[in-house]
Amino acid sequence: MLIPDIPTPFPMSWGFSTRLDAEGDLPARRLNQVHRCGIVEASDAVVEGDGQWTTTRGLRIGVRVADCVPVLLAGPLADGSPWIAALHAGWRGATGFGDPEPGGGILRRGVARYRSLGGDPAKLTWAFGPAILVCHFEVGEEVIEAARLDPAWRDELRCIGPSGKPHLDLHGFLRAQALDLGLNPARDGSVALCTVCRPDLLYSYRRGETTGRQWGWIEIG
Repeated sequence: MLIPDIPTPFPMSWGFSTRLDAEGDLPARRLNQVHRCGIVEASDAVVEGDGQWTTTRGLRIGVRVADCVPVLLAGPLADGSPWIAALHAGWRGATGFGDPEPGGGILRRGVARYRSLGGDPAKLTWAFGPAILVCHFEVGEEVIEAARLDPAWRDELRCIGPSGKPHLDLHGFLRAQALDLGLNPARDGSVALCTVCRPDLLYSYRRGETTGRQWGWIEIG
């Protein structure tokens, strides 16, 4: 298990699983993920969505990924009570591409949900987990064009890879969004390992592993 190396805002546990972790250490599956931006309050039901949040102590929530970015958020609400969220951010989720609801990408919507409940984004502790990094994330120009629509876009998030095709820095893109949303960089506990580069530790769909997944998970203590 990979645990973000940063103090947490209240008693809680969180982390990113690897292919070495036992199934019994992982959360119950509560989401049918569809590469969009739906965020729901966690419950015992399995529902469609790509993010979930809770204020319930002892309820472990999470998202399953194989190259997409698992995003974990934790912060106090206005009354001091704890709030946590787990989000699944591939390029579609990060940009909001193809999602029928307005509101930008899934990180923007997750932070908006926190604000709507009385939270201050500057008080969020956050972490992005292992994902396909810019070294291997070759994409089409339509992906770059979707990302360019975000107000946090910077041209250095795009580079040209060895094959002459564009690569996207998805971790960097989400971090640019986080800072644009007012998240504090001192509260960033991200674990930037590339899923394609680490077959010993991580599953990767792009490397041909179509069934294996790791989790980003979080639980209020």
